Amino acid sequence: MIARAWLWIGGLVVVAVGVVAFVSLGLGAPATPQQRLKSWVASTDLGQGVGTLEGDAASVRRELATHHGVAAAHTVCAAMANDAQTYNDDLPSPDSRLTQLLARAYALEYDAAESCYRASSPGSRLFAVSARDAGQAARLFQQALRRVRLLTASSVPTTTTTVPDLTGTALF
Repeated sequence: MIARAWLWIGGLVVVAVGVVAFVSLGLGAPATPQQRLKSWVASTDLGQGVGTLEGDAASVRRELATHHGVAAAHTVCAAMANDAQTYNDDLPSPDSRLTQLLARAYALEYDAAESCYRASSPGSRLFAVSARDAGQAARLFQQALRRVRLLTASSVPTTTTTVPDLTGTALF
């Protein structure tokens, strides 16, 4: 009978310790909006995403300028569309205005990629539409990065050193 009582008390102590530990995990100091945004920027690699998309747009221009042909530009455009979709999946951000800017920029990058991919010749009007959309996206990315700098008091580097493997890429 006494052993049962000790077993019951021991079980109660174990449960109480577990509840206290569980509750204490949620009692940390709440993050400030600035801390949440900084954390989101870091966890999503926002700078690398913007740098990658700007690099994709520059690669399209380079492929057309070096006369490598429409197929080479289409390969880069397919990667750009994939990148825009991938980075769009990181939304929403903790700041609604930043989310709006980035969502519009990612959509424009995707539209630029789609126009580029559908262009049938180097002189196609769709390449001009693609360049216009990519330029508008670049301006929105700059506004988004300025907003991050304003809200977090830190800048976001946008360089990227990765080169995607485009083997067999076709999105449209």
